[in-house]
Amino acid sequence: MANNEQNDQKQINNELIPTLEQINRLMSLQGVDSGIFTLAVFSTIEAYFREKLEDSVDNNTKFYELLDCYRDRYSSYNPKENKLFRDILNNQKNTNKVRHLFKNLSVEEANSAVFLLLQFATMFNLPNIVKINQLALNLKIWDYKKSPAETAKELEKANQELKKLTKSNADMAQKVEELEEKKKELEHISAKLKAVQFDYDEQLKNNKKNKERIDELRREKSRVEYENHKTQKELQEQIAKLSDAENYIDNLSRMTTYTRTRYDYEQSLLQLTRQQKSIVDKVKFSKDFLVKGSAGTGKSLVLLKTFEKLIIQNKQSLFDKEKSIKLITYTHSLEKYNKYIADLMNIENPLEEEIIGTSESYVNKILRNAFPDNDFVYALPRVPGSEKNNPLGREIWTELEKFILPKCISQKEYCEEKIKRTGMKTAQNAGKRKKIWETVEWIFSEWDKLESQPISYLTYKLVQKIENGEYTIPENLKTDFLFVDEAQDLTAGTLRLIRASVRESMILAGDNDQSVFQPGFTWSRAGIDISGNSKILNINFRSTNQINEVAEKYRATIKGFDKENLPEAFRLGPPVELHENPDHETSYAQMVSTVKMCINSLNYEPENICLIATQKRHLERLQELLKKELELDSAIVNEEDFDFAKPGIVRLATTQSCKGLDFPVVLFYLDHRAHFLDVYDESTADKMNRNMIYTAITRSIEMLHVFMLEKCSDGPIGDLKKILKG
Repeated sequence: MANNEQNDQKQINNELIPTLEQINRLMSLQGVDSGIFTLAVFSTIEAYFREKLEDSVDNNTKFYELLDCYRDRYSSYNPKENKLFRDILNNQKNTNKVRHLFKNLSVEEANSAVFLLLQFATMFNLPNIVKINQLALNLKIWDYKKSPAETAKELEKANQELKKLTKSNADMAQKVEELEEKKKELEHISAKLKAVQFDYDEQLKNNKKNKERIDELRREKSRVEYENHKTQKELQEQIAKLSDAENYIDNLSRMTTYTRTRYDYEQSLLQLTRQQKSIVDKVKFSKDFLVKGSAGTGKSLVLLKTFEKLIIQNKQSLFDKEKSIKLITYTHSLEKYNKYIADLMNIENPLEEEIIGTSESYVNKILRNAFPDNDFVYALPRVPGSEKNNPLGREIWTELEKFILPKCISQKEYCEEKIKRTGMKTAQNAGKRKKIWETVEWIFSEWDKLESQPISYLTYKLVQKIENGEYTIPENLKTDFLFVDEAQDLTAGTLRLIRASVRESMILAGDNDQSVFQPGFTWSRAGIDISGNSKILNINFRSTNQINEVAEKYRATIKGFDKENLPEAFRLGPPVELHENPDHETSYAQMVSTVKMCINSLNYEPENICLIATQKRHLERLQELLKKELELDSAIVNEEDFDFAKPGIVRLATTQSCKGLDFPVVLFYLDHRAHFLDVYDESTADKMNRNMIYTAITRSIEMLHVFMLEKCSDGPIGDLKKILKG
């Protein structure tokens, strides 16, 4: 009762920590010395911990122990609180150099500390929250999407230091691992020495009158201390030799904790950038609309926000009657990701059971209605004899699979208009085209006799039937408004069929420089008119400056890249690192070591890390090693039971399945070009390889490491290597 009265009196006198005086002192330090100010912010949080924990802690209790004790007593252990405590601990560690070596920190890091104080004060109802909000006014500079210059000089120094260290040390993750082990051994020795002293003091108390026993104890203590001091000295010498690793992890921690905190700030606003919002506002739903932009510019977010806008309008009865609305995308992994983000945004539409799905599911419902007696297959059934008497021979299947069917090429276009066969290896004159088409029609007639027909052929047939007026999609399979994410990876035939199912308009998001499935993609071929009705996003709010710079240099190597897309980034981060190894197993081991470093030294959660590779076999081997070496579970993002909301699991993805996704940390294993592109001409295969590499390196939000074989030096892989070597 007395304690409650004391607390009430403290509250009246504004003496509860943080007090008005403490906040005023912080405000007087703000902008004067960033290092001292940041240290003062965390000292204020520490003082609050000590007041709340009272007699359960003492002057020797360390910050991380205070934090753990406070969390045990006052936290509900929800994900937001867990993340906040982790971020506070990470940022507080960066003040050690200020405390011990009187080093400075940047204004950006000082702003990170203020943001964490504000989050903590809001979440745990600290006193003087209004005054803390005033302290946080400087955070408004983060609202402007510009690169920090004067405010980040110290971070730039850290970044340059990281570049030097990574160039001179190829195995830094392994060195950091060794350093952490040596530090643990040193801590163990220090604890052992304290225990020896404590035991000696206790023994002295119990043997005050036994001189011989005291002498024996003293000798034993000296012997044990000598041995431990000797080991201690050896460990200190070994740690000193690992100063590069110490320097590396200190600077890397500074860069990653800053960029994580700023990214969290941007996400916490729950609002679009000015440019993104202007695009959402421009969509009136009366015509088809395209949102264009390079990787990381927020096309999917703008699409989802526009989706949300239409759902709200629908609920408010702004239309004549309630409308059906759906969103589809090319891959299952992106479908799950969009559902996950939509759930975070609390988007719902009671009219639609499957409001977000895949294009495959959407199209297959229409095909089943049009062809109820057919089973569907994905591979093209080979017809004996079709390879004879046509100029393409066996390549007739490539012509069908990669050109005629996906682009919905008619006989007139192929034979009379001589449509350009974009991406195909061999040019064909008029005479040869006629013979090829005769074979194509014969194959079609043979397929028509089959019960199981390829989906690409059924789509081709149905588009022609619809456009010739021979088939009408039933009303129950139509949609009033359809949103399509990563639209550039759908075939022209698929898009033409989808467009015929939409009563009013389609809202699309796409980027030709990320097209990894459809060479020579054009909107006009897909039957979609977005002339004068498209907008370009040009601010990369996903990735750091360092990742964006590498990505843009690489994108410039893609023949015919979209020069209208010129994204700028604004958040600093660590440099992109290149690791060259003699073989696969060495690369795998290095990737696993880097995962360990990210989790143990940089405090990333496993689900924040994604390993991307060109082939599934690499992912399966990495999955084995993560379990064996680190006891970590992992999952491939396009597997049926994968769940983005499930924590504690490292993500794995191929270069095809990572499209549209993003992760704080990406470790990308690039060992060779994609073999399935051999069916295209050299120029097209090269472009699509580069598109896939560009897509993979732009998945990262904060940290990107690229792993390659030493012998890879030519073509798309070699160009990335040159860029990373600077």
